[in-house]
Amino acid sequence: MIKHHVQNDSVWVGLSRCSSITHKQSESYTRLLSSAELARNQRYRFARDRHRDLVARALLRSSLGRLLDTRPEDVEFEMGAKGKPHLKPKSESLCAADQPALPFFNLSHSADWVILAVAKFPVGIDVEFTQRKNNVLAIARNYFFGAEVEQLFALPFDRQRERFFDYWTLKEAYMKARGEGIALGLSNFGFQLCESGQIDLYLSSSIDDTPADWKFSCLTPELDYRLSIAAKTPADLRPIFQEVIPLVSHTDLDW
Repeated sequence: MIKHHVQNDSVWVGLSRCSSITHKQSESYTRLLSSAELARNQRYRFARDRHRDLVARALLRSSLGRLLDTRPEDVEFEMGAKGKPHLKPKSESLCAADQPALPFFNLSHSADWVILAVAKFPVGIDVEFTQRKNNVLAIARNYFFGAEVEQLFALPFDRQRERFFDYWTLKEAYMKARGEGIALGLSNFGFQLCESGQIDLYLSSSIDDTPADWKFSCLTPELDYRLSIAAKTPADLRPIFQEVIPLVSHTDLDW
């Protein structure tokens, strides 16, 4: 269960594969959603997008409900100053110092996957399907941090596309963990991936942050997918992965 895995120094990561969940199952998840979430779901034009959105909301609500010992439909969210959702405190009458510590969470999806990270510290996650047809190297050349561009194009050509997704998912995870999104500016920060597996963060003077405060993980859990996690924690990053069919099952993943 998620409750057993969210420790002070760990990140719980739940994966739902949309193709493993029938449309009948996903329709049953509508009872978990708020009226605003249901209205947003109906604005998706294609059935596959409505299906994925229902899976995502059910993964989020059922996982946080388990952690908080509450029904998934009773989990409440509110938006932060920069538009990032977070859990709403149960009692607005309590001062901040008396409120129980609420977990941080972040969702991402790409192709068949919906993925959720939950931790007791700021966390961001990004997953990308790497077989997209975009000219990703042009994106890197135009928008990446200077040192990243040099390192990327110094690689043999057949390794550049895969390395692009290392950088891209790390960037997305960091921006999401900070709660600022693309407004942070892709060219204002960058990463160096060392042969040892260490991942170093570099910042321009426009970003007020301390690289040593952050830990990162970047992996290829399965063919055609790249996944990165950013966490603001002094401890070593220890992701714990499970495959989830919301309200049905949790299965450990050996990633």
